[in-house]
Amino acid sequence: MNLRKLLLIAFVFSGIAALIYELTWIRPLQFLLGSTVYTISIIFAAFMAGLSIGSWIMSRYVDDIKNLPKTYALFEIIIGLYGVLLLSIFNLLPRIYNYIYGLHIYFYIFEFVQFILIFIVLLIPTTLMGATFPIIAKYYAEGKIGKGIGEIYSANNLGAIIGSFGAGFILIPVLGIKYSIIFAGVINLIVGLGIILAVDKKSLKNTALIAILIFAILVLVGNYNIQKMHSGGFYRTDPNTGTLGDVVYYDEGLYATVTVRELTKDPTKESIKSLFINGYGQGGATILDLRVNFLLAYLPLLINPKTENALVIGLGTGTTSGQLAQLTKTTTIEIEPKIVEASDHFKLFNANVLENPNHKLIIDDGRNYLLKNKEKYNLIALESTNSWQSFSTQLYSREFFELIKEDLDDDGLFVKWVPIYLMSPEDFKNFYKTFSSVFPYNAAFANIKPDEDTPARFDTSEIILIGSKKELEIDKDKFIQNYNALPEQSKKYLDAIRLGSGDEIYHLLLFTSQDMRGYADDAEFVTDDNLILEFSAAKNVLNQKPKEVIDAINAFIEKNVVK
Repeated sequence: MNLRKLLLIAFVFSGIAALIYELTWIRPLQFLLGSTVYTISIIFAAFMAGLSIGSWIMSRYVDDIKNLPKTYALFEIIIGLYGVLLLSIFNLLPRIYNYIYGLHIYFYIFEFVQFILIFIVLLIPTTLMGATFPIIAKYYAEGKIGKGIGEIYSANNLGAIIGSFGAGFILIPVLGIKYSIIFAGVINLIVGLGIILAVDKKSLKNTALIAILIFAILVLVGNYNIQKMHSGGFYRTDPNTGTLGDVVYYDEGLYATVTVRELTKDPTKESIKSLFINGYGQGGATILDLRVNFLLAYLPLLINPKTENALVIGLGTGTTSGQLAQLTKTTTIEIEPKIVEASDHFKLFNANVLENPNHKLIIDDGRNYLLKNKEKYNLIALESTNSWQSFSTQLYSREFFELIKEDLDDDGLFVKWVPIYLMSPEDFKNFYKTFSSVFPYNAAFANIKPDEDTPARFDTSEIILIGSKKELEIDKDKFIQNYNALPEQSKKYLDAIRLGSGDEIYHLLLFTSQDMRGYADDAEFVTDDNLILEFSAAKNVLNQKPKEVIDAINAFIEKNVVK
């Protein structure tokens, strides 16, 4: 085969490998930096900076290189070796993150330092990737600059398309992060050794022997250890891995990396486990997590005990769906099948929901399901989703709430978990204005209050917000009456989290829409075109002050009462 054509084909495969790396590197780096819009920007910026530096440096020296194809081949081999070496480097990053975490109070300085860290980690492979373009361009163009550059650019982009599709839809779900990176490294090695075979057969034997030996060693010792990735970084700055417990479930799906950790080990008791999605805790068997899930299920039933059918968006641990399915016909929408598998670890609290004939599971995107759904529900519950996570921030927009409203019947209730620990008072105002513009009749309950009779004192950090098309009737006597009418099994679940009476649950009431009139008049709407919480909440998660939100709400209500 003509060497020019061989190089063109090789450039397609190097583009495939480059995009596999880019997509697979995102997952562990999100474990480190968090699944925020800032993290994605940092990773892409570091990647593109390396490419541009590599192209710029090579453009100055490319005319002095005597054997361009061989140089390109060696670069490909080094990229493959370093790509696999990153499996071990990733494990070191959480500890480094812990050292720089002290800067988090200075948000933009902290983000810049993170960019420098990722830039350094990715500098060698991305610089070499960038350097390959002028090398191929110089050799391939042969005086026909426009035609030659256009062909190699399109070839590399074709590889990028194949690589991005293959990584996202095939490699990561089937092979996982580690073996997808190894797969990309194998592509680099084959490309490099294939070019050396065509241009310098004499050196092939020694080059292949050394490259394959180093590659094999790096694969064998490369330890992409999820236990270590959990030990620090954005979600966990405590470097003591032991406090987090053992990983009892781990899998990498199309949409998320899902982990279940056993937080306690007591052979005489049921172990406490927690679910992590892309490294962030999304529920579990701790009292605060269970309170959120149980309140999402039971609060709307205590307000409207005639609820017959419910829709839950997001399975999580399955606890909300499992509790609802004991009392209503329940449908759950979950986009990631691996979360469904992980929910099996929480059967004690989700009441083995996947085996309940009263429950239906649909694998789909929640928002898309609402767009095409024609059924009306008495209750729609939105499971835990964080406003700062780039893949779920659209679930806080006015347009999304309007979709919810369309799928509720006239007497239906929408119940949503709101993580005020991720919000400033201004953020909550923006969110509440958005929510109340669609559901003008609403009420909020705390996940816990500091004056409760619990072994430890907890400030309110999360609220359960209930919205309705019609005026809500939050009558204490009826509330207690509806609690007393619950099945004994439901009462046992609630009693286990120190909510053993209707009075104790009613005590969690924070406000109704009547209390909040005028509260958010000067706030902004959160819309699909203006997802302001995605940016602000990503800052607040590093400096959580939920008490400021509660204090601002209480101060407003007290001022209105005085008036």
